[in-house]
Amino acid sequence: MKELENFPNLKILNFFDVFVDVEKYRSKAKFLSKKHLLKSFSSLLNEEEFAKVYMAFDEKGLYFIFDVKVPFTKAFFPEYQRADSIEIFIDTRSLKTKGYITKFCHHFVFFPEDIKGYKAREITRFRQDDMHTLSDPKDLKVDSIIKPKSYMLDIHIPSFCLTGYNLVDINYLSFTYKVNRYQMPAQNFCVSSNEHAIEKSPHLWAKMNLKK
Repeated sequence: MKELENFPNLKILNFFDVFVDVEKYRSKAKFLSKKHLLKSFSSLLNEEEFAKVYMAFDEKGLYFIFDVKVPFTKAFFPEYQRADSIEIFIDTRSLKTKGYITKFCHHFVFFPEDIKGYKAREITRFRQDDMHTLSDPKDLKVDSIIKPKSYMLDIHIPSFCLTGYNLVDINYLSFTYKVNRYQMPAQNFCVSSNEHAIEKSPHLWAKMNLKK
């Protein structure tokens, strides 16, 4: 039994690929519904779940709502992981055999309030031989509602900000997120940020089936 005590606390999700269906965006009024609510893997990651996340897609891009049930405290940039922020990771080609960031990968960060003039930025770090131009912060659409005990971010990432996004030929992508909070542990989607450098590991992101 002593050997078991010294055995590392491995997360079961490390041994499985995650596949999730994503419904098409129909209207703003229908977005906050169960069919757009993403499954939570917090219990499998041994994390506290404090945010509900909704996702949808259409030809114009990707849509998210992050309903965060903890108070907004503060936000920073570039030290965004030290406070309240939301990171979104997308690989438009879901290149699972690639253990590094390609031009089809994107790393965005979003804030509940303006930080240095913007509520969003693309911060993807590439290899020098495989990269795309970073999105202009003003093209990333964010509306926020801040209440005393919670906050909500309504996010739209336009298709022209997503290199390789092509619904005619490809009906899937890879995705994960990380909800950071000030002086408290983060909430992740399918891979633990305590065990992996998510921004460098697109092969670990969930494969999302874009249902037509």
